[in-house]
Amino acid sequence: MNTGWKALRGFILIYLLLYILWIFFPAGEPQERALGGGLALWFTGTVAALIALETRTQIPEGNHRSLWTWISAGLILWWAGDLLRLFLVPGRSILSPLRESIFTLGAGMILIGILQAPRKPVQSASKLRLWLDVTINASAVVILVWLILLKPVMETLQITGTYGVAILYPIADLILLIVLILIFQTGETEHIPQSLGWIAVGLLAYTMSDLAYVYLANSGAYLPGNPIDLGWTLGDGCFILAAWMQIRAKPGEMPSFSRMSRFLIQRTRNYLPLVNVIALGWYTLLLWQFSGKSEPLGLWGTVLLGLVLIARQGILAGEVEFQQYANLVNHIAEPTFICNAAGRLRLANPAFLQLAGFDSPEKIPGLPLQQVFRPSAEVTLWVKNGLQSGWTGEVEVQRMDGARLPVMLALRPLIPGKTLAGTAHDLSQIKQQQMALQKAYEEIAHAHAELARMNAELEQRVAEKTASLSEAYQQLERQNLALQNLDRLKSDFVSLVSHELRAPLTNISGGIELLLLRSKRLPQDARQTLRLVQSEIIRLTRFVESILDLSALNAGKMPLYLGPVSLHAVKEVVKRQFAHSPGFERIRWEIPNDLPDFLADEQALTSVLFHLLDNAVKYAPSGDIVVKAWVEGKQGFLEVRDHGQGIPEEDIPLLFTQFFRSRMSDSQTTYGHGLGLYMVRRLLEAMNGTIKVRNMPEGGACFTCCLPVVQIEAGEDHEAESINRG
Repeated sequence: MNTGWKALRGFILIYLLLYILWIFFPAGEPQERALGGGLALWFTGTVAALIALETRTQIPEGNHRSLWTWISAGLILWWAGDLLRLFLVPGRSILSPLRESIFTLGAGMILIGILQAPRKPVQSASKLRLWLDVTINASAVVILVWLILLKPVMETLQITGTYGVAILYPIADLILLIVLILIFQTGETEHIPQSLGWIAVGLLAYTMSDLAYVYLANSGAYLPGNPIDLGWTLGDGCFILAAWMQIRAKPGEMPSFSRMSRFLIQRTRNYLPLVNVIALGWYTLLLWQFSGKSEPLGLWGTVLLGLVLIARQGILAGEVEFQQYANLVNHIAEPTFICNAAGRLRLANPAFLQLAGFDSPEKIPGLPLQQVFRPSAEVTLWVKNGLQSGWTGEVEVQRMDGARLPVMLALRPLIPGKTLAGTAHDLSQIKQQQMALQKAYEEIAHAHAELARMNAELEQRVAEKTASLSEAYQQLERQNLALQNLDRLKSDFVSLVSHELRAPLTNISGGIELLLLRSKRLPQDARQTLRLVQSEIIRLTRFVESILDLSALNAGKMPLYLGPVSLHAVKEVVKRQFAHSPGFERIRWEIPNDLPDFLADEQALTSVLFHLLDNAVKYAPSGDIVVKAWVEGKQGFLEVRDHGQGIPEEDIPLLFTQFFRSRMSDSQTTYGHGLGLYMVRRLLEAMNGTIKVRNMPEGGACFTCCLPVVQIEAGEDHEAESINRG
């Protein structure tokens, strides 16, 4: 659609340009120009009628569609008149009364369409001033048109015969123009369609050509193709432009004027009555001066319209002053109204309409106050007191939706005994705040009473809990003393038993050793039995020593001497300790010869390695047990790895706790006390070391110890550090 209209606009512009050149640069025979001029007028009329019909079909039902329905009908009749002229002009322009009748009927249809155009009356002016403006403008324009155009034609030309009815052309155009001027004068510019402006321009062009046509036709000098045809062509172009603007608008909308155009129309409308009266008087005086005779219609028209203009200016001045007060009242937020002595409303500002719930100000005039304020039975007394000296009180407003609002009503006499001015201050927010404050006060009082009750209850509970805690504390103190005594007795008992057991066990072990060395003729069974007894005594001795070491560690009495310790020396000691133990042959040592010394206590490190190997031998009954050592930076690592079934993941966090034994199946048959790994952790921590355990993917458990290594620098001697750690 947009592409088609752009192409059509371009074609029309090119056509108008060529047509203007053809008009002003004549060529060819008169009959040929007459035929060409008639065809040109018929063509533009055809385009205008078709576009008007297209516009009418694209507009929904409503005033917009009615406007273009009648305009398209009028343009079709004008097109028919132009077509009729082609057949009625054999060689010169001979117009028949039929064509004038068709043209007049078309102008009437266009007039009906213009009258149905959507518009809204001016709100800022009184109806009296609007009618005065309409009267001044219409009268002045009619008198001027008569004096300037129609009367000279009627006097100088013979309006008879074939061309006698041609005077209807400019008269019809002027009537349409006057109607459009009145529409622009009385309507709000925001609601006047912009297409009416282009229609007015087109009618003005028609008027100029029609007047020239009347002069030329009556003198027999008119021939189609004359420059006066340009006005009719431009008029059709203005109608085409008006239709094009309507089609461009959104469905159901009428294109409106721009802000600048509305400003110019408003200014022109305000000063147009004055300009028309001045123009009428000025033309009457010029006519009197140059012709030497007065024109009674122009003179008396100027006088009468001048008087009307003076009255109009007085009304305008009063409107301006009244509008200032009205704006002041309408823009204040306080609901305000005026009523008569009978208590019936006359005026109300928008704030009052909103307060009372009215959707239209037309419902206010004549409405009794009893329908607005409650209690309605007392309204008459309020009005009576208000007319005398004024009245103020708290009442309720009955809204149109049924709700009631509290207000502070104030009535003051505007005209004593006749008119009251009232204000109704809305108290809804104040009442809501009062209710909120009252509710908050009640909640605070309730909270205060509840707090006092809870405070008393809390004090009672605190007293009870204090007494209970005091008793519990005393009982805990007694239990703590008892536990300390029990722990001391336990430690003393363990130490006593261990000391008492270690001496006999040592003697028994030494006796059996001597017996095995001296009695070479003992039977093999007896020798095997003695060795079994000796191994059990050694195991028991080690258990006793572990208990003693553990007691010393717990008591903080086990001295550790940290110094350079060769892991090879520790290895030899452990080998001797395991010399008679089953499973010793499965141990493989992977300790580098150039391994630096560890910073540790030799006896403690020996005990650590012994317990790790003892644990591996017990819980990994088959497979190699690998002992590896290496250094990374300032840390040395000692690793013991077996090829058993590993340790359950849930047991690893508890593995180094005291008296813990893994829940593996063989742990129930393997003899142990759950002290070895606990001793390993405690000894390593005392030597600034750590231990970690993990299960290997291919099976078995891997224990990794970490201890600092001795850093030897040139020219420095390192002495052992002796500390007493628990």
